[in-house]
Amino acid sequence: MDTSPQRATLVLEHISAVDDAEDEPGEGKWCVVAYLVYDSGRRDRSTLSRCQTRAEAAEALKKLWSSVTK
Repeated sequence: MDTSPQRATLVLEHISAVDDAEDEPGEGKWCVVAYLVYDSGRRDRSTLSRCQTRAEAAEALKKLWSSVTK
């Protein structure tokens, strides 16, 4: 069961919190990021959106939440 996902997490991250080696190209100081966490503890990370301000990123997260929960 090591390959079974356990949970998904959506978070806001400031670009300074992202390792340059893992960073996807694009503009913006704030990111909406998804993590898929496996039973083993391994995490897959994906940037879903980039925004210039935290408020814009929070709004993008809110829209994403609404689309997932409908």
